[in-house]
Amino acid sequence: MKHFFTKKTVTAALFVTILFVMSLLNIQTVFPSLQKDVSDYQASSTSEKPQTFSNLVTNLNNTASTEVFGKYGFIETYGYLQKLMDKKETNNFEVVKAEDGSLHYTYFTTGPNDVQTLAERMERLKKDAESVGSNVMYVMTPDKYIEGVTRFEKGIPYNYANETADLFLDQMRSRQIDTLDFREVMKENGTYTQDSFYQTDHHWKVQTAFNAFKSFADVVDEKYNFQFPNKAYYTDINNYNQIIYKNSYLGSMGRKEGILYSGAEDFDFIYPKFDTNYFFYAQGNNDAITANGRFEQSVCFTSMLSDGDIYDTECDKYFTYMDGNPGFAEITNFDHPDGKKVLFIKDSLMVPVASFFSLGCSKVYMIDPRYYGGNIQDVIDQYHFDDIFVSFSPQNLTTDFFTFYSDDSLQAAH
Repeated sequence: MKHFFTKKTVTAALFVTILFVMSLLNIQTVFPSLQKDVSDYQASSTSEKPQTFSNLVTNLNNTASTEVFGKYGFIETYGYLQKLMDKKETNNFEVVKAEDGSLHYTYFTTGPNDVQTLAERMERLKKDAESVGSNVMYVMTPDKYIEGVTRFEKGIPYNYANETADLFLDQMRSRQIDTLDFREVMKENGTYTQDSFYQTDHHWKVQTAFNAFKSFADVVDEKYNFQFPNKAYYTDINNYNQIIYKNSYLGSMGRKEGILYSGAEDFDFIYPKFDTNYFFYAQGNNDAITANGRFEQSVCFTSMLSDGDIYDTECDKYFTYMDGNPGFAEITNFDHPDGKKVLFIKDSLMVPVASFFSLGCSKVYMIDPRYYGGNIQDVIDQYHFDDIFVSFSPQNLTTDFFTFYSDDSLQAAH
């Protein structure tokens, strides 16, 4: 552990020196523009000052954002120093680098999370769903840390995400809640490897998600007699276009550390060659979004694939599918009006899987509990879904994601 803190001390000293130099450069670069913004405000009349003050704040923010010297220089400089020193952790171990170079989120803990409350909330959801004739399945997506494969340098903490997932699935089975563990599915077919995930991000690759969609369609057919239409055709990758965007993707962890530390990577966009006909509706924090047309015109937001700022979260290519994580989304597939109607209560790993799965449904609904302001119980009661799939990755087995059926509602029900 001692060498970790030695590296941190040296890195901090170098970074402070560079920070001081860049601050001096920023004074020279940005200060004249900031001074002009303030002068314009001071020159305005007394009656105009309330309105112009609002403009002043906006102008100062825009000036600082657009004219700052080395907009991402701090991130890249800090990341480059860490790379030179062969450091395997950043930001007090928030992001760590495995021996194979892949980045991971982690934190210090002494054991798995307590999942009792989460299991109780799932049990309540199952009870309400069954009362209106809906099947319920918990779908465990894989953690990027692969037991027996991923290796950290000595001293780097382990967050016990997989052990938490195991405990949670045990709770599901003891409560007679159906489960699907993609970790086991991927182990069986030999795809649970580090290459199944993005190097700079916590998500699985789109190709991996497509493979998961194929397995998922088989499981729900067998378990619920789903009768997924044209399954052999829809699950054949040869019936899809695949466009590779070379060295264009920097994931959530890569954006924290910079390209010089983590490196940019390829991104695959997969969409049907065959004709499709959709309507998409999503409600975010502020505005509603609608789109219609082919799969790639409605379910996908291809503007994310443009050569935008690789650091900009608004250009995160993973969110090409369904615009990322809206609180509520509804997908209508006009090609299968008599198909099943399903609900996904999920995090972002399930988004591309659900996108491909929509090809065999009449309607797919998506709820991200973090951003949904409504009552999930009301949605279940109103829509009478054929199937409900709840899916959060091992690191997301927390009450931040299981916001439905809070402790208050549990007590009220008993």
